[in-house]
Amino acid sequence: MQNEEINSNDNEVKYVRTTAAFDCGGRCPLKFHVKNGKIIRVEGDDLVDDENQLRTCVKCRALRKYIYHPERLKYPLKRVGPKGEGKFKRISWDEALEEIAEKLKYTKEKYGNEAIFLPMSGGYLGAYHSPVVAMVRLFTHFGGYSTHHGNISSEGAVWATQAQYMSPFVGHSREDMLNSNLIILWGWNPARMNSGTDAIYNLVKAHEKGIKIISINPKYSDTDVVVADQWIPIIPGTDVAMMVAMANVMITENLHDQSFLDKYTVGFDKFKEYV
Repeated sequence: MQNEEINSNDNEVKYVRTTAAFDCGGRCPLKFHVKNGKIIRVEGDDLVDDENQLRTCVKCRALRKYIYHPERLKYPLKRVGPKGEGKFKRISWDEALEEIAEKLKYTKEKYGNEAIFLPMSGGYLGAYHSPVVAMVRLFTHFGGYSTHHGNISSEGAVWATQAQYMSPFVGHSREDMLNSNLIILWGWNPARMNSGTDAIYNLVKAHEKGIKIISINPKYSDTDVVVADQWIPIIPGTDVAMMVAMANVMITENLHDQSFLDKYTVGFDKFKEYV
């Protein structure tokens, strides 16, 4: 995106257009108001588009506080006391890299690569410059590492799409929600945490179109207020039990499409016996 500048004077406000490769992966377009080299306001998409203006959620609009938070970690700190005391001292980047490298070599030589545990994060995992990708490449070349199993965010979808489409990177466009007869929001609150920049926009259009929307969520969310026709306040931790109960009703009342299941799925008979 091209940046806009009101005046070359540093005391004047400059506009910098960017995007949020951060959090949910919506990659919302942002317009920063910058004065004297500091962000003074975060604005969402202000470009005219009658069909689909890309609205940012509150997390994007709070980026200024994230960037300038007084407790933000901006340089390496080394613990100087026992664990739990919270005593640290600032060290240089060179010192940090040297100490980490020595610890890694020592651990690899004495215990093997499986003793190196690498939990990773850093915003949206699909971002072009995601640190997760860099760390995976580095430690793979180092001989390997251990990490957690699975995906707490979307493990079910990852396995289902890989089995069905041979890739986890699939899905319908948000506009396709307008072709639904029923939409179920299971623990999803896109009005507050997008997960697709145009998600709430198309949910509102679906609601206005008369498509029934049911929300299953312990909390009555902002999304529920705007679009939900029915809110089911499920007890936390009982999601699977509710899903199995729903499957039981669909099977016992013969509400499922058996021909579709026979053609496109594997293992339904075992699942049917289970529920």
